Amino acid sequence: MRGAVPIIVRLIAAIGGGYVVSAGLAAFAAVGLPMVSSLPRSEAVVLASMLAFLVYLAVLIWGFAERRLVRLCGLLSVTAAASWGSALGLARLFPPG
Repeated sequence: MRGAVPIIVRLIAAIGGGYVVSAGLAAFAAVGLPMVSSLPRSEAVVLASMLAFLVYLAVLIWGFAERRLVRLCGLLSVTAAASWGSALGLARLFPPG
């Protein structure tokens, strides 16, 4: 049982944290892409959503390749907070419309 706890935490971190990170980066990209390119908002959302699948896959793989569980959880937390904070900040500074 003692060896199972780190594996369960790693599973939760990789699956849940990977989802939160990829969704946050997708939200940031969906808000930011129309500002820096000539993409319409709808196409930026679709592109950001497709790229989020690749980000999620990369985070899942990295989640099981990373040796230190503390580093995994810390980086996932920081990246999730930064991506969601940036997306919300951009959305408030430059409202659509």
